[in-house]
Amino acid sequence: MSLAVPVPGTTLSHWNRLIQLAAAAGAYSQCLRHYASLLAAGLRGGDASTFPSLAKSCAALRLPRLGRSLHAHALLVGAGSDVFIRTSLLDMYAKCACLPDARCLFDEMPSRTLVSWNCMVAAYSKSSRVEEAVTMFNTMRGLGIRPSGGTLVGVLSGCVMKATRDLGLCVYGYSLKSGLDTDLPVLNSVLTMLVRGGQLHAGRLLFDSMREKSIVSWSAMASGFLQAGDYMEVFGLFNRMQGAGQKFDSVALVNLISAAVLLGNLLVAKGVHALLIKSGFESEQDLVSSLVNLYAKCMDLEAAQVVFDAVHMKNVVLWTSMISGYVEGGYPDKALTMFESMLRTDVEPNEATVSSVLSACADLGSANQARKVEDHAIAIGLQSDLRVATGLIDTYCKCGSIELARKIFDGVAITSRDLAIWSAMINGYACNGEGGEALLLFNEMRKEGVQPDAIVFTHLLTACNYSGLVDEGLQCFHSLTAEYGIEPSVEHYMCIIDLLCKSGHISIAKEFFKKMPIQLQNLVLAPIVSAYSSHSTDSSMDLLSDELLNLEPQNSGHCVLISNMLSCLGKWKKATTYRSLLSKQGLVKEPGRSCIELSG
Repeated sequence: MSLAVPVPGTTLSHWNRLIQLAAAAGAYSQCLRHYASLLAAGLRGGDASTFPSLAKSCAALRLPRLGRSLHAHALLVGAGSDVFIRTSLLDMYAKCACLPDARCLFDEMPSRTLVSWNCMVAAYSKSSRVEEAVTMFNTMRGLGIRPSGGTLVGVLSGCVMKATRDLGLCVYGYSLKSGLDTDLPVLNSVLTMLVRGGQLHAGRLLFDSMREKSIVSWSAMASGFLQAGDYMEVFGLFNRMQGAGQKFDSVALVNLISAAVLLGNLLVAKGVHALLIKSGFESEQDLVSSLVNLYAKCMDLEAAQVVFDAVHMKNVVLWTSMISGYVEGGYPDKALTMFESMLRTDVEPNEATVSSVLSACADLGSANQARKVEDHAIAIGLQSDLRVATGLIDTYCKCGSIELARKIFDGVAITSRDLAIWSAMINGYACNGEGGEALLLFNEMRKEGVQPDAIVFTHLLTACNYSGLVDEGLQCFHSLTAEYGIEPSVEHYMCIIDLLCKSGHISIAKEFFKKMPIQLQNLVLAPIVSAYSSHSTDSSMDLLSDELLNLEPQNSGHCVLISNMLSCLGKWKKATTYRSLLSKQGLVKEPGRSCIELSG
């Protein structure tokens, strides 16, 4: 903490007044600097209005160690027994997630106020110990202390998981019985609990029934619609909010930008940008980062760069948004240039930044660049981060450096490996044609008790496909549903059909094809067409129904594929019709491409 220069002759009461004013204005760092200056001036003191201001500042800045020092100083000057001071320290420990310190102080308090009880209830709830929060809630009721709306909000704040939702509904029931259901913070907490728990319909009914709504109410409802992917409802909600005269804050605007990202319309993006400027939020870092991301999603990277360049003090989130924008926009070289520019500033990359840069290295197929990024990750202490390790594995595998990827994988403790890192390594073996190694690693993963998901099975089936492991592939496909209850996706069908066709098992592939929904069949035509062509099958094939032929006629690859199939069957007239669609509709068959770095 930097010390303010003490002014000669400044009295203790003067410093205390400065401390209180700074905390009241939200200048928490300044508040603590005043305290440091007080001590540097050789003064010792503090009262029932000074220490609460200091505790509030430590809570806001999440500085529990300094908070403990303040606690000790309060005891030293004889102010530690004051109920107001104890309650403020208790609140500080609770907000800093120091639950043992909070409980110890709570148990030592000879007399407890309602605020003290509320602090402990909220502390347990925010630490995901909701049952203990409810126990504390029932204990205070048993002692004759009537819970307030703040008490209920404290309990409800932790009832967002499925396992605790019933407890939350019980608390809401208590609010109805006790007359606290008109308390707006309580209703907002119930609304948040419902929408985060996926009960959007119930949340909307509650929202519509609320006579009074705050910005928290509107934002909670908008986040629920975003969670459901319904961006049009977010826009509608925002219009209603403006019509009701509700002033919006940065959270509401972030929700609006997120809805625009889902829509991906450049005109809407510019409208949102104009609204930010009109509202005076154009310089707020979080909103600017979201705006950069929005323009990147709309493929207007020039506009994203203009917004980025206009910010003088750039934070790590803003840098990461611009870097990931270039990666997702297909400009990995510009992403790396941007990363190099970032390294020349005082802003230190985080795990999200490193992951985005690694994606750029993977797109370029550059193992050398990936090594440089790895060295930098080690230098800033991110080598043990699972997200970074997973990114390194994925990048090295895509660059063909499977040994480097395995070295990273083996360097992560078995007990620390999550599903993502197992999946990345299995996929690495699959893409490099080492199906046997992929299957061995999958079995090792199962022995460690890690439950596979649909993505892991896609990697496994890809491994079997690339390595020609027919029996193993069929076994994997069977266990997908039989053992794990996962519904096969088009990727799973594609892998198994391709594997069977390449191995000459055309009849089995045909059975798989027929069992698929008609909407998915057109997506797996390629291997079947190729197999039927190479095996010179007769025209009795019944795969080409009219419904299938009419799917996605505007898809250039689809037109070429169907035309080839019809040619194989000797249906030249129909084949010519589909070929002519390419020129009539101006369609172009896009070539596939990939790149990898060789010898630097």
